[in-house]
Amino acid sequence: MAEENNGVQGQAQGQQGAATDGNDVTFTEEQQAHVNAMIADRLSRADKANESKLQKALDDARAKWDKEQKEAADIANMSDKQRQKHEQEKANEALTQAQAEADKLRAELNHTNMVNEASKMLADKGFTADEETLNFVVRDTAEDTTQAVTAFAKLVYDKVEAKRQEALHGQTPNNASASQGQGKSFGAQMAEKSNSRSLSGVADDFFGTKAK
Repeated sequence: MAEENNGVQGQAQGQQGAATDGNDVTFTEEQQAHVNAMIADRLSRADKANESKLQKALDDARAKWDKEQKEAADIANMSDKQRQKHEQEKANEALTQAQAEADKLRAELNHTNMVNEASKMLADKGFTADEETLNFVVRDTAEDTTQAVTAFAKLVYDKVEAKRQEALHGQTPNNASASQGQGKSFGAQMAEKSNSRSLSGVADDFFGTKAK
């Protein structure tokens, strides 16, 4: 009898081990009820959201259909002259809308082209064409954009030169590095500065946009 009980216990333990090996998760009744409630709540919210979207789509379709029916009834009661006038107005309205959309696309394309051109010009002058700088210099036309980039570069170069002069006046005459700096052209000194620091950083200082 004892051997039979041991056999039953061994079989039960074997089944429990198999269930554990299968990564089965067992919840208490309270836990299972909580999980079921969470799932039901999410499904309910999803159903309500879908129902709201469907109802709005139906309402919009109904409103459009009512408008079309009213317009059709109005046209049916019009004289030939009134009907022709109405059709002309609808055609003009459609043309105006199409023109507005075309103008918008054209403006977006032009802006993209101006951004590309400004980026090239800034790069040629040693500046990083970041978003903030581009917002400052990009204009509606190529001519205005070129002028803005040139003015921007001049402002920064003038600021660099002012800082250079300030640094020179603050140095002693016996300072070897100062003497060496005085012997170099402004372009050479600017090239050295650009190797260690981007001119866009100077621009950030000048326009007060550098992160503190």
